[in-house]
Amino acid sequence: MRRAVIVASVLAVAVAAALVGLPRTETGEERVARIAAELRCPVCQGLSVNDSPSESARQMRSLIEQRAAEGRTDDEIRDEFRAAYGDWILLSPPASDPRGLVWLAPVVIVAAGALLVLSRIRRRADAVAAPTAEQLALLRERARLEEADS
Repeated sequence: MRRAVIVASVLAVAVAAALVGLPRTETGEERVARIAAELRCPVCQGLSVNDSPSESARQMRSLIEQRAAEGRTDDEIRDEFRAAYGDWILLSPPASDPRGLVWLAPVVIVAAGALLVLSRIRRRADAVAAPTAEQLALLRERARLEEADS
């Protein structure tokens, strides 16, 4: 009985893992929405083409649908909009764009500051070095004299 429960549990976990691992196919509408979510609406401030209620965003979504129906790839569709509007149209700029380095500047500054603080702490710790043998002898002598006086 116990063995049957264990076997059933293992089988249930295996079936669940297999079902989770199956690739899900994307519908045409989902693909259009995903591509439209990556493009900036030229009229609205900070909204994607997918989220914008403007007429130009509606036309852009329609164009994305047409290009997808023609069998164009996501990159081809994005490149068509980049050719018309420039890199500005992409909500996430390409990684090769040097302006993306601006986003790394705060991280670099914080890391440099942390390294500076750590180096100063280490330098101070090194400055407070262990006493030399001569200094230890003087300290012992002083302690012995203080004990003798009391």
